[in-house]
Amino acid sequence: MNEKFEMNLSHLRAQSQGSLAISWGVTVFVAFFCLLLALASRGMIRPFDALFQGLSVEVPWPTRFLLATYSWLLPVLYLSLGLVAISVQSSKRDFRTKRLAIVRIFLGAIVSAGLVIFILYLPLLTIASKLNDAR
Repeated sequence: MNEKFEMNLSHLRAQSQGSLAISWGVTVFVAFFCLLLALASRGMIRPFDALFQGLSVEVPWPTRFLLATYSWLLPVLYLSLGLVAISVQSSKRDFRTKRLAIVRIFLGAIVSAGLVIFILYLPLLTIASKLNDAR
């Protein structure tokens, strides 16, 4: 175990200050992106909630779940992703592991935002398919 610690310590010392600055810059960008998603999630979902109530259509269960929990679930998700990004960057792991974890967090935030948008459009897609079947 001591050999691994010495190897990680020497690897940390070998990193240039520029690569550390870039790494922290990318981490701050990912954390800021997650913060923006947390703040925008409420404003993004409210119009859909009003639309579905105004249309009085049957809403699928994923959309019902999202509409019932969007005020706390999405901000908690995105803020926790941002905090995990910062905690991974400040951990004692090697540079490649940190970089891979930050990229995974960024991709997770993007995919979850896309999934939220798909879930919001799901009732409109079912309405469109019912109208197409009625023809």
